[in-house]
Amino acid sequence: CASCQSLFPGVSLPPQRRCRWLCPDCRARRRDFNREQRFYKRVGCGTCQACRIPEDCGICSACARPAGPGRGRKCLLRR
Repeated sequence: CASCQSLFPGVSLPPQRRCRWLCPDCRARRRDFNREQRFYKRVGCGTCQACRIPEDCGICSACARPAGPGRGRKCLLRR
């Protein structure tokens, strides 16, 4: 396994630069971590300084530019 360095007898893979082989446990942990990161990116953590700002500033480039259809722009201070 490329993450936990566990060896699996009978499994021999050629060295690959782009693709890493992960055991089922490491693959599940990575999937859970990625799912959690996507959730926080969409919703916000609620504890950092940017998440505690309740409204847009109104002066940054994202606030000054009108939002097009289907394109929600987030204030630079609240990112």
